[in-house]
Amino acid sequence: MATGPYRVLVVDDEPAVCAFIQDEFRQQGYDCTVATEPEQAIALLDGDAFDLILADISMPRLSGLDVLVCARRKAPDCRLVLITAHGTRDRVAQALFLGAFDYVEKPLGAGELLSVASRALHDKAQFSALARRAADAMEFQDQAARASLDSVLALVRAVEAKDPYTRRHSEQVAHYAKSIAETLGLPPRLMERIRIAALLHDIGKIGVPDHILTKAGPLTEEEFQYIRRHPRLGAEILGTIGLFKAESILVRHHHEQWDGRGYPDGLAGEASPLGARVIMVADCTDAMLMERTYKKGYSVEKMLAELTRCAGTQFDPKVAAAALAWCQSHREALFLPGKAAPARQEVT
Repeated sequence: MATGPYRVLVVDDEPAVCAFIQDEFRQQGYDCTVATEPEQAIALLDGDAFDLILADISMPRLSGLDVLVCARRKAPDCRLVLITAHGTRDRVAQALFLGAFDYVEKPLGAGELLSVASRALHDKAQFSALARRAADAMEFQDQAARASLDSVLALVRAVEAKDPYTRRHSEQVAHYAKSIAETLGLPPRLMERIRIAALLHDIGKIGVPDHILTKAGPLTEEEFQYIRRHPRLGAEILGTIGLFKAESILVRHHHEQWDGRGYPDGLAGEASPLGARVIMVADCTDAMLMERTYKKGYSVEKMLAELTRCAGTQFDPKVAAAALAWCQSHREALFLPGKAAPARQEVT
């Protein structure tokens, strides 16, 4: 029997599925509401508080991912479990990175549904369990498919959907990182590893509460401590996937500083991997140029001045020098198509 009773919302466009789940859950003492349209479910979230949402990932017009994004905003404490057909594990991976707790596959069994619901309602673990589920969902049967750039970009889009102000941030950072690596004359294999790690450098932000990630203003010290966790969590997630083990090391250390004042491990100088030092400069370059609700984006000249000022303290001086050289000689290639912000328009 459920203790509470817990309030459950079931969202599936098949009335028979809704009726089946509702009957099983009510027998176990849950307060169960059903919605056969995602729009109906989203409207219910405006007026009712639910402990758990069970949503089909594939529905007409809107999907379970849309319900998930809405639930993360309107009911951040509510756990969401996706219902999926076999063969949609790439979308399940996106859902897990957006904050879903778990998923179940059709055909549904009452025992599995109730077991997953119980774990969702009582499991307070946030990081290691999330990393394992996300990694499992990303394990495609075909090795070539898992290695494809499309699968990497799907993860990037899922993370950046949490924060509209950093849309395409990872692609821009990868662009800078690759260009800096080329300027440094690094081997092609290492350059590709750096580019992929740059694309994935913010994966760990799935562990940052949405209200902190999207806060319209400077963070408090307590809120910043949540942000500081993301390199460690990102490395934990990627480290469970054989394909990205090398990149996971670069992701873990991309906030280390040349003077040892970075995080998570306080590495100084060349103790931090070269690829991570490149991503650090690339990440900060885009962060300076990016406009946010609480700050204007820097002009290119001001960004270049900051790279010069922080070389030897925050940045590896050789990496900073390579970044300066590339930026000064490739101004027309600084910004990816569609990426320019208001502050950037002044230099076009």
